[in-house]
Amino acid sequence: MQPFKRLLVKLSGELLGGENIVFSAPYLDALCNAVSALKQSDRELAFVVGGGNIWRGRDAERLKIDSTDADYVGMLATAVNGLMLKSVFESRGIGTELVSSFNIDGIACRKHPSEVRELIKQQVVVFVGGTGMPHLTTDTLAAIRAVEIGADTLVKLTKVDGVYDKDPEKYKDAKKFDRISFDEALQKRLEIMDLAAFELLRDHHISVAVIKGTDPKALTRFVDNPQEGTLVLPTVEV
Repeated sequence: MQPFKRLLVKLSGELLGGENIVFSAPYLDALCNAVSALKQSDRELAFVVGGGNIWRGRDAERLKIDSTDADYVGMLATAVNGLMLKSVFESRGIGTELVSSFNIDGIACRKHPSEVRELIKQQVVVFVGGTGMPHLTTDTLAAIRAVEIGADTLVKLTKVDGVYDKDPEKYKDAKKFDRISFDEALQKRLEIMDLAAFELLRDHHISVAVIKGTDPKALTRFVDNPQEGTLVLPTVEV
């Protein structure tokens, strides 16, 4: 079987934006090139996109708004980002389907996982709308969608190039892991993603790859060289 055949990519909204702008055209161009290359190599791709370039939940307290409403604002922000991704992908000839946790007339609708598993064989699928319920994170959504579509790997694009034993921005002697098991990551209390999401992926034997997402080319490099980031596996062969 081809390694990294079906990927669920968790893309934060912050990566889509640049300094003082909502969408970075250079980033979107580079992401399109990476997606096109992966599709040409016969990979199947789905994205779970966040909304942090438009709305951050931590601003709710500052604005004195209800936390539930703040979460719904965030869900709608992911729909805006998803529509942008669909549009730019399709402008490059990449067939894309927008799937939402709630119906958005004329833009996106809910689909049964069995429909999505068929869609992903031909098109890129972009999941938006969070889980459709407040007070849950995009980590949770990404894990659920990875299980639903039968992904072999969940790729988390971050601002660092992998998983370290401590914060590499604070400690020069921080050690990067090329490979690590779920159990070891839990024992070392490495904050890779929300605990519930992490355990769900472990229980369904779905690997997690953590790679630097500020350069979308890292996504294509990773499928050829997993040491581009950190690969979290059900078991690690030494």
